[in-house]
Amino acid sequence: MLDLYVMSDGKKLRCGYTTGSCATAATKAATIMLFNDIVLERVEIMTPKGIEISIPINSVEKGKDYCIVSVVKDGGDDPDMTNGMEIYAKVEKQDSGFTLTGGEGIGVITRDGLAIEKGLHAINPTPRKTIEQAVKDNLPQVKGENWEFTEGNGIKVTISAPMGEEIAKKTFNPRLGIVGGISILGTTGIVKPMSEEALKESIRIEIKQKGKNKKKLVLAFGNIGEKCAKDKGFNEDEIVIISNFVGFALECCDEMNIKEVILVGHIGKLSKVAYGCFNTHSRVNDVRLEVIALELALLGYDTELVRSVLTQKTSEGAVKFLGNGYEELYKNIGNKIVERMRIYTYGKMKCDAIMYYGFSDYSILYNSLDINKS
Repeated sequence: MLDLYVMSDGKKLRCGYTTGSCATAATKAATIMLFNDIVLERVEIMTPKGIEISIPINSVEKGKDYCIVSVVKDGGDDPDMTNGMEIYAKVEKQDSGFTLTGGEGIGVITRDGLAIEKGLHAINPTPRKTIEQAVKDNLPQVKGENWEFTEGNGIKVTISAPMGEEIAKKTFNPRLGIVGGISILGTTGIVKPMSEEALKESIRIEIKQKGKNKKKLVLAFGNIGEKCAKDKGFNEDEIVIISNFVGFALECCDEMNIKEVILVGHIGKLSKVAYGCFNTHSRVNDVRLEVIALELALLGYDTELVRSVLTQKTSEGAVKFLGNGYEELYKNIGNKIVERMRIYTYGKMKCDAIMYYGFSDYSILYNSLDINKS
């Protein structure tokens, strides 16, 4: 168990280690045991973040020219789908050179735009480096120097995760064109619980992958927004789910030279953007009802109606309370959303928005694409 903690929402949460750290630790242990007559119970690795961690060995299988070691992924208090799964490394001798590949349960890249070349297993650049270094640093020495990957002295490493294919269905991998399993990830080697950084990195990767050779992307807050976008005729390969990180997603689109963005979402999220809030998490800002109430006041509606809107518990409730006949209200909010997006991106890209209320049976309140057509 990793004895490293962070504070989140006033709670002390335990950190864990990434699939990349698991693969590195298993590789290091397998290399040591392949060339030495010992059985390890734990192995220490230095993470890319510069923190040394000790990881327990889960299982060992040793043959004449190979050794297979597994470790169990410990995500700490982070609700990660890969937490508790076994990560295996098979280290075996080969004629020459160094080879790193994926086995059962490790996904394969099927699209361009990711950090790893299409057709290779989804073992990201940082874990690739740490895995190879784990082998090099623990090879037997000949005349005081480490074994080199020369003729007759090669090493092949195969990383696998038997439950990987099933678990990957619950991750971002299918959206990114990574099929058949999980990815071996980790730029720091450490998992921070509830990590905003990790979620942002997933968004950045999806924008990079889907934005390659495209000029237009659709940004949706979640699954209902994605469904709405598809119902409006957009393809899955141009839709990115961005959670609450509107500003960050727009910045990523700018980096990819995207020229047109359509933001699709519930009025509860989108209304915040109308007044310059580009992180829509309720803990960061919660002005949903205030936006609706202020826009009603600006349109000259009775003060009692404005007060009544502010007493509603949710924006969904406010829309239902108002009922029909408020098209001008939603048009004004929608126009301000589009304008704020345009200002945020310094006018570099064409911005549109589709705003709805409801859930699986949602109804459209505003669609700037339709307005621009008329």
